[in-house]
This record gives sequence, C-alpha cells and structure tokens, in this order.
Amino acid sequence: MLPTAEQIPTSMSSQEATVTALHDRDQARRLSRLATEALLAEVELSPKPGLVDPTSCASHDDMDVETFRASIDAISPWFPVLHETGRAGHRDGPARFLERLRRPGMGCEDAMFAATRGVNTHKGAVFAFGLLLGCAGRLAAGGLPVTVHTLTALAGRMARPLVEVELPSVDRPGTYGEVAFVQHRLAGARGEAASGYASVRLRALPAYRAVLEDLGDQRAALLQALLVLLATTDDTTLVKDGSLDGLRHVQRSAQELLGTGGVRAPDALTRLCRLDADLTARRLSPGGCADLLAVTHFIAHLPSGDD
Repeated sequence: MLPTAEQIPTSMSSQEATVTALHDRDQARRLSRLATEALLAEVELSPKPGLVDPTSCASHDDMDVETFRASIDAISPWFPVLHETGRAGHRDGPARFLERLRRPGMGCEDAMFAATRGVNTHKGAVFAFGLLLGCAGRLAAGGLPVTVHTLTALAGRMARPLVEVELPSVDRPGTYGEVAFVQHRLAGARGEAASGYASVRLRALPAYRAVLEDLGDQRAALLQALLVLLATTDDTTLVKDGSLDGLRHVQRSAQELLGTGGVRAPDALTRLCRLDADLTARRLSPGGCADLLAVTHFIAHLPSGDD
C-alpha cells in the first residue's frame, strides 16, 4: 500500500533535508536519463510497422528519424523539472497533482514543437513520462523507492480523474483520443495511465523480459514487446474518421505474427517488413504503441518491487 499524504514525514533536520535533496536530484538525473534512453531506443528500433525508424518514414511525410532525435534533445531537459514538480506536490490530491504537472508538461510540448517546427513527434510520450517522472518525484518526497510496482500504482491513482472526470466531460472531441472515447468508449493514453500502464506491466514487459532472457538480444526483445502491444492495445491513434477498421487490422496482423512465433520465427524480420509496408500503404501509424514501447523500455530498467 502507498502511504497517504498525511503519512509522509514533514519534519527533519537541516542536514537530513540537504542529504535528501541531493539524493532526489541524483534520482531525477538518473530517471531522466533512463527516459531519454527509452525514447532513443524506440525511435532507433527497426523495422517498426507503420512507425518512423532510421530506415523508413513509414506513412509520414512531415517527419523522419532526425525530427525525432531533435525532439528528444528538446524535451529531455524538462524531465528533471517534471520530477521536481512531482516532488513539490507530494501532498496534492490527484486532480491538483495533475494540474501542477500541466504547466511543465506544456513547456515540454512547446519545446518539442519549436524543435520540430510544429510537428507532433512526442506529445503522447510527454504525457506518459511527465506523469511517470512526476510520480517518481512524489515517491522520493515520501522516502519511498521507485520500482515498477510503486511507480505504476501511483501513476494509476493520480491519473484516475482523467478517465473518471475529464474524458466524460468532453463535448466536442478535438483529438483522436477524444473521438475514440466519445464514439467507442476507448480511453486511449489516459486509460493506459489510469490502469497503471497495465498493457506494459502485464503484457509487453513480460514479453520483453522473456525474449531478452532466451535470446540475449534487446532489439528482438523490443520488437516482441511492440508486437504484443500492437496485438492487444486499443491504440486510439489508429481510430481515424471515427472508424475502428485500422485499429482492428493492426491488431489482427500483429496477432498473426505472434501466432507464428513472433521474433522467434526464422522469417520474423521479413514478416515485420511486410507488415511495415502494409501499414505504410494504409497510412496507419500506431503512435500510441510506440509511446508504450518507450515506457516498457523505461520500467524494464527499474527494480520490480514485487517482493
């Protein structure tokens, strides 16, 4: 069980406070570096069906891998700020905590758009890592370890108002995610966060770890995790013009690849390239799954905390 705000100690000596502040800044730097590495690992991975990578722009004509690298350079300096913002708000309730994170989150988005000349490369990732790093700061303020368990549990609790209050109040949907909720009750990135990133914890992360243990190949492990996400996640970036056809096509195609063994199949890379060509021709780009893949890489480098 996570402590309530009232259970977090507030009094300490000046020496203890100094040591704690130094520890928290070190944690902020370490986790920010992990977040940056996760985003780089995602964009450098290839072949990624329908997604930008070093060999393909997929269905995009306004971005390439260099756009993503510039974006990562621009948003990374905001990661320690988000950690500190979460630390400062360790006594906030969920709604207030989210509101506190919104300002640096918008600053991070603005930096992205400035670096990419208005192209949305990482808006979903800014949301996910803004929440996760903010929650890590909140845990640090309570003297609690940042583990897969503590971080995702807290993120889920803090994000709950997004699906219980924010999404149901949308009258005029302005994003793919809002359209998907209004028309199909798919909660998208907000729902993933409110679930404590269940798609990552329960499906993508075990798949990643199993392949990494079996094959010792991080590229293969990430590709397997991506296939699992494509097969099982309701990625609302694929719900275009109110239709679920693109989403269901991606899910079925990924399920077929997993049925042949996924990355363990002898012709796995050939099959992935074919799926990439197919999604590119259909102009389907599962950006939500790409964000969750980066989250998978990030939390894979945290202690599990299941003991």
